[in-house]
Amino acid sequence: MATKLKPTDGLGPKEISKIRSALRQVWHRSHARKLCVQRCTKNGWTYCEQCKKKTPKLKIDHIEACGDVADGNYLKRLFTPSKNLQGLCDECHKAKTKMERAKLKKKVKEDHEW
Repeated sequence: MATKLKPTDGLGPKEISKIRSALRQVWHRSHARKLCVQRCTKNGWTYCEQCKKKTPKLKIDHIEACGDVADGNYLKRLFTPSKNLQGLCDECHKAKTKMERAKLKKKVKEDHEW
């Protein structure tokens, strides 16, 4: 059973989640993303830029993770030029995401050690 978040007077986790979702929808239609898709498309097929395999569904990934919405630089990292994006197959995207989350978890743990 999910824990219900208490309403926040101001910018809380629920509002941050909504902002992140809305910004991602706008980014999904961005010119930089379209350029990345074009770069990964050859002869009507999309190819993963990491493993070079043909993929039916390309995931456009930020080479540098966008990070936290509330840190002030999120928009700049989200709307980055296409050279900072990469087209990945589902397998490569999952592996990269898993590695980034593990790195973040380790950093958070180190930041909280005395």
